[in-house]
Amino acid sequence: MAEQSKERAKKIKKIIILAVILLLLLIIAAIIYLLLTYFNVDQAPPQTNLNANTNQPAALPDQPLPDLTNFNNTNATVLSDSEALNGEVEEVNQAEQVSVLLIAEAFAERFGSYSNQSNYANLDDLSVFMTESMTDWVNNTYKENLRQQNPDFNTYYAIETKAISKQVENLDEEAGEAEVIVKTQRQEFNNDINNPDVFYQDILLSFVKIDDEWKVDGAYWQ
Repeated sequence: MAEQSKERAKKIKKIIILAVILLLLLIIAAIIYLLLTYFNVDQAPPQTNLNANTNQPAALPDQPLPDLTNFNNTNATVLSDSEALNGEVEEVNQAEQVSVLLIAEAFAERFGSYSNQSNYANLDDLSVFMTESMTDWVNNTYKENLRQQNPDFNTYYAIETKAISKQVENLDEEAGEAEVIVKTQRQEFNNDINNPDVFYQDILLSFVKIDDEWKVDGAYWQ
């Protein structure tokens, strides 16, 4: 019995020793693996990160890719200046259109409204909006024609005009010329102030620019 116990003790001892040896081997293998992994990462050669589509260095995650639209365009600065200049020209042109439209609306309503009882005096107020030649025509021809059409001061005759819409037909800033069409509603009072005849009529106004101011140089009822 004693001998069997000794044999069993020896076997257990051998098993324990083998287990310890295996455990040590596993620990050593793990250490070697970690060391190899560390050195492989630390000593890995640097790689250039290229974008496969553009062959340009990839941007960092928090940085946008550069805009290469004008990369090979030697006139990029010129184009940028041209675009800015075009924007300024458009703004100036729009301002000129607004200016000439406002004058056209006010002029059309005033020019198209008069009465024989006032001797067409309201037309005199338009001289500030007209060229000298236009002023001469209104004073010497237009008002005289209106007087001949309604010579009897005892018979009331008047026309009132209201602008409905207006549109620039042509505007040449360099030449200083413009044309505007104003659509109007007109009421004609012929010895009856209660029942006027209502009709619609367009007027074409021709402008020229004098000393940076738009002046009416012609008025044509359509």
